[in-house]
Amino acid sequence: MKYHLIFTLDYELFGNGSGCIDQCLVAPTDRCAGLLEAAGAPLTLFIETLELAHFKASSQPPIHDLYPKIKAQLIELEQKGHKLELHLHPQWMHATQNKNEWTLALDKWRIGDLSTPEIRECIQTGIDYLAPFLTSNQNPTVFRAGGWAMQPSKNVLTELLMAGLKVDSTVAPGAYNPSRGDWFDFRQSSTKPFWKVADDICVESLSGGLLEVPIATENIGRRTHLRALKENKTSAQFPEGCVGSYAGPNNKFQSLQGKLAKLMNVGTAMLDFSTLPAWAMIEVTERYMARFSSFEGTVPIVAIGHNKNFSKQSEDNLEAYLEWAKVSPDIVFSTYNQWLDTTSSPV
Repeated sequence: MKYHLIFTLDYELFGNGSGCIDQCLVAPTDRCAGLLEAAGAPLTLFIETLELAHFKASSQPPIHDLYPKIKAQLIELEQKGHKLELHLHPQWMHATQNKNEWTLALDKWRIGDLSTPEIRECIQTGIDYLAPFLTSNQNPTVFRAGGWAMQPSKNVLTELLMAGLKVDSTVAPGAYNPSRGDWFDFRQSSTKPFWKVADDICVESLSGGLLEVPIATENIGRRTHLRALKENKTSAQFPEGCVGSYAGPNNKFQSLQGKLAKLMNVGTAMLDFSTLPAWAMIEVTERYMARFSSFEGTVPIVAIGHNKNFSKQSEDNLEAYLEWAKVSPDIVFSTYNQWLDTTSSPV
């Protein structure tokens, strides 16, 4: 098969620490994985390891009482053939807990802004957390930066490579957010389906480094994208019983700046199975396949989702999208490692 469709889920609560483990994390992940299993598709979970490491160490309820559910879920998912990969939100690195409230270092929101020792500490803490869950006794292969906030990326890429990772999957070509606290800018990224990176995740490196495998992103037109966004807002956008806040590192002006930028960038859509209706996911995928139809070799198509956004509407749309993808003669359900086995690009 030419196109390897890779379903990825960022496994986490809300960035400020809010959200219920049962209803925002474990239950929607179970439903998402179940739909994919029924279709014969593996799920790659980007595990927010800094957050979960704090949950594991907590002695206070309700976190202490609920953490075993997370542990059991990750063990079961890995045993079923789903993949656990590395995801980091640095604001969790030195979090403190007071009863069921977390105090996070919001000034550490962006991994791209951290010092080299801090980056190294984050990565190693994440790898150490994941190690007991990986039956292959290998380090994770793939990384995704929390909030896509990886730029400037040179030091992060260097530390990931030194830690033994092979792939970054953070870039969503064409997407950007100018807000100071959580900015990213992928408008000038490579136009290839994947590329080598050493200093800058958006720029192809000729001297080696990690492989950047971007999130599938297409310009589907403002009117089409607005229609898709409107459909998403017609029903509950969170899973049943899930309550949380998107409050982050920005002040009110910076938050407004980010919202305006999103409005200006309407038309550029990630292949997001948490928020897009099935018809829009199909359109993004077909456009992506058409753009790389003459590419020699297999093409990864990375879809993204978030458990805290995986609502009943998301379930219905993912089920319909899977029915379409299953009968597409050029698509195979895959993981990053399965796709890597089909490509001649050195890693």
